[in-house]
Amino acid sequence: MPPVIWLGITIILTIVDAFGISTAFGSVLALVFWGALVGVNMLGWFAWRRSLPGKRDGAGRMALGALVLNLLLAIEVPLLYRLMGRVDASVEWKPFAYGLLVTGFVMILLRATRARHTPAGQGDDVADTARSAAMPTASFGILARAGINPADLLSVRAEDHYCRLAVRGGGTLLVHYRFRDAVGDLANVQGAQVHRGAWVANSAVTGSERTGRRWALHLADGSRVPVSETSVALCRARGWLERGELA
Repeated sequence: MPPVIWLGITIILTIVDAFGISTAFGSVLALVFWGALVGVNMLGWFAWRRSLPGKRDGAGRMALGALVLNLLLAIEVPLLYRLMGRVDASVEWKPFAYGLLVTGFVMILLRATRARHTPAGQGDDVADTARSAAMPTASFGILARAGINPADLLSVRAEDHYCRLAVRGGGTLLVHYRFRDAVGDLANVQGAQVHRGAWVANSAVTGSERTGRRWALHLADGSRVPVSETSVALCRARGWLERGELA
């Protein structure tokens, strides 16, 4: 998603001739200009979200980040102008204002995308009651970031630099998060890592399957998770391998 956003914003700013960059330098150099500027600021956002304690997508942190990082645009734009041979550039307020508009658009886009992956049933009254009675998600980094309740989590699986969280109701959410960190976040949740890239909740296991020396767990959402040889003893100790074992 971030590369798509970077490319989209770069192309749009070039086409609309923001700040007259395309007129001053031509379309090709304008693409370079905006690609560099947007890329640097996106990296700044990632660094900002990781640098401070607390919820990464909290409203206060996002608002403060928008102010700080977009204020820097007032300096970055004329600096890039000068690097590209225009010595008449000066610090103005417009980059800051336009930067806030773009930031707001990106935030809305990201939240809308995340909302589309919200599992079915989380909006009804029963689900709301269950969430309020359960342990708050703020205690678990990846769950707080995904906005789901620990009681709803079935499994976490690694996908490159992302984690896919399966939840009750059949939904999944893809979160940019290191699997190792996710497992650490879930230390106080009833469950265990059963494979190099898979963690399952205790309540999610409905059965097991053995093929030769290899084991796999069947989960409540119908998925199947392989068990590594080193995790067989752990799964057996938890009683997971005796839940509806298949030959």
